[in-house]
Amino acid sequence: MPLKDQTAFRKLSTQLIIAFIFAIITTTIAAGLPAYWLITEELEQRAWERVGNAERVTLSLLEAEKRDLSSLTILTSQRPTLQRYLREGANQDLSDYLQKYAAGADLDLLVVYNNAGLSIANGNQVWLNQEIPYPIGSTYFVGAGSDPSLFMLANQPILDTRNNKQLGSVTVGRSLDRAFIANLSAETGYEQSIHIGDHLIATSLERSPESIDEDILQTITDQNSSEIAAVTHSGSRYFSAYIPLQDDDENTIAIAEVSLSVEALIRSERRAGVILLISTLLIAIVGSIVAGYYTKRITLPIEQLTKAAKKISKGDLSTPVPIPEEPNEIVTLAQAYEESRINTHRVMDELSAKNIWLDTIFQSIGEGIITLDLDGRITSFNQGAENITGWTSKEVIHKPVNEVLVGKGEANNFIDSISPIGSKSHLNVETRRSKECVLDIISTQIKTPAGDVQVALVLRDITEDKAAEDLRSYFLGNISHEFRTPLSAINASVELLLDEIDDLSLAEISELMNSIHLSVTGLQTLIDNLLESASIQAGSFRIRRRSIELNQVVSEALQVLKPLFDRRRQTLILNECSDFPTIEADPTRLTQVLVNLLSNASKYSPIGESIALCIRLVNEHLIRVEVADRGPGISPLDRENIFHRFVRLSNPDDTQYGVGLGLSVVKTIIEQHGGKVGVDDNNDRGSIFWFTIPLNGVVS
Repeated sequence: MPLKDQTAFRKLSTQLIIAFIFAIITTTIAAGLPAYWLITEELEQRAWERVGNAERVTLSLLEAEKRDLSSLTILTSQRPTLQRYLREGANQDLSDYLQKYAAGADLDLLVVYNNAGLSIANGNQVWLNQEIPYPIGSTYFVGAGSDPSLFMLANQPILDTRNNKQLGSVTVGRSLDRAFIANLSAETGYEQSIHIGDHLIATSLERSPESIDEDILQTITDQNSSEIAAVTHSGSRYFSAYIPLQDDDENTIAIAEVSLSVEALIRSERRAGVILLISTLLIAIVGSIVAGYYTKRITLPIEQLTKAAKKISKGDLSTPVPIPEEPNEIVTLAQAYEESRINTHRVMDELSAKNIWLDTIFQSIGEGIITLDLDGRITSFNQGAENITGWTSKEVIHKPVNEVLVGKGEANNFIDSISPIGSKSHLNVETRRSKECVLDIISTQIKTPAGDVQVALVLRDITEDKAAEDLRSYFLGNISHEFRTPLSAINASVELLLDEIDDLSLAEISELMNSIHLSVTGLQTLIDNLLESASIQAGSFRIRRRSIELNQVVSEALQVLKPLFDRRRQTLILNECSDFPTIEADPTRLTQVLVNLLSNASKYSPIGESIALCIRLVNEHLIRVEVADRGPGISPLDRENIFHRFVRLSNPDDTQYGVGLGLSVVKTIIEQHGGKVGVDDNNDRGSIFWFTIPLNGVVS
């Protein structure tokens, strides 16, 4: 049976309807079958009674026929003409007389015997198979001939009316032929048949009956008693009574069969059966309709509860459970179910709100949080972990953590490099974009709601902190060098002037003064950057806008840096607008920006190369300044970090300049003005540092 059919069969409504139909059919059959059985039994009983009555009527008619025949024999023996022909011995005249008399009396047999028992006159052509007279009275006799025939005979002595002497005897008889049987059937109202042995000699049936069953024949012959039986003649059913017909020696020589057709009875039984079947079907159909109606009324609330349960199982807790009006048991169940749904919905809303709150907290934590199963596969990945690693949660769930976080150096296997549970470890790892970072990792064991043990990793990116720490260490270690170098140069120049000023030429004195000026300028720039960086870190950095001419700022910056360009024999190529508009800006800060950018360009460009300064209007609201050097260039990876504090680039000769504060100060000053700062490749060679500033101090 298909699964769909099995499911339909298992429905409560289907089973209830089947149970109702079964009960109705069973009840109908239980009530109808006994009635059907009683009716058929009653019909058959009455049929058998009718057969018994027919048997008695037939016997009565045969006995009456025998009595009539005996009376006719007595009257015949007293006929004067018969006696006269006997006294005279006129046998021929007697024969003629008997023929006429037999025809007139409707006799099939009329024979006169003399006192010697010899037949002297025969009234017809039927001859008996013996010549001796029969005993006085009536009996049955089988006639002679090739075809058996049966006669009812009566014999009477002929006494002379004059002297009462016996003149002979007379035997009269009627043949139990088809005409006799037809009359007998008409008088009794039943079918009549005569059998001699297994030969049928006469019948009123349209179709000849079959031979008598040997067992019935034997029973009748042996017991000389009547029998009744149900028989079939030519395909038709009959109830038959078999009556033995005896000769004068009380031997059964023939059997009379009285038959009652039971075809009508069988049809009645069949009609009763059909009526019972039809009534059962009608009752079953009506009962099915009624059962379906009431089953629907009973099961509809249950089906509604089932649908509501399925919705709840799928997570739909907002749809109310329908509450029927009846029956009371289901109403109570539905109310309890609805209360359960409401309580569950409330609890689920509370849990959902808590989960959302916890997930919000989980995702908003700056540190990365990763959970792993015991096989090292990632089971959860928060927003902090996405920000640190560059991977998204969808990309890494169920992936081994070693494929997501790759250790650097000897710590290639990430999970094996983690310190034991509960302790802290620092690892250098490679993120998705091949970027190296330093992670501070704390691991702990947690148990999931399902009872599984997992490992939780708390990641904190300390790359910048580590770099800042390293740079600060470098700064503390090298700041003295940054100050000592120009101070030493100033000191040497001053000592030389003090000791040998009288012997020095004006050109030599100018060169020493330029050296002092250059060193002072470098110290001033370094101190300015240190101070600005400190104010930025302290959050007290501010700019003071006023209307200024940008060419004045450029002139001041170039005047400060001229000694540096002269010393490195570098040429500044200035490409500026012919008509600079007035801008709203802090001139001191902008001068500091240009000094930082141009000094960096000078330091990282080879000696004798040119440096380009381009100033142009982007639109009526924005101005762009570009400083192009001839240095080694900056890789795309370094461009993201170059404007951070303490980030420094090396010169081709591995000489490092400054402490990595200048560009971070530049970025802060420009952004405070509402502009942007960046770096691009120089098509020829080197880099182009640029920044933009709104003309009126407002970002367009």
